[in-house]
Amino acid sequence: MLGSIAAFQEGEGWLEEVLGVLDHHRHYLAELLTARIPAIRYRPPEASYLAWLDCTALGLGDDPSAVFLARGRVALSSGPSFGRPGIGHARLNLGTSRQILAAAVDRMANAIDGAPTSEPTGVRRTRR
Repeated sequence: MLGSIAAFQEGEGWLEEVLGVLDHHRHYLAELLTARIPAIRYRPPEASYLAWLDCTALGLGDDPSAVFLARGRVALSSGPSFGRPGIGHARLNLGTSRQILAAAVDRMANAIDGAPTSEPTGVRRTRR
């Protein structure tokens, strides 16, 4: 409860900063996709941190997220899990760092080109 009170009373600056970062990431993703995977259709969302990627032109089947995970080791949300309109689509979370976003798009591009990928994006291995 104290955290909620503090957020409502003093969190405006933080919220503005987060919204600015997310807006930057929306447009940065558009630039990355245009440069690396122009066949993916994407329109920056107006009020979300989730990017809807139309991958139908890539010919990766009903669930392109499965291909990106298997070939590029990038975990996206499966479009078909959102219903019939999601077939051929995937969803990417923009609530990450600029570096991880760029690495994810690079891995997706490599997955299409057939280049190998070693580590999952955003995952660090620890020694046991």
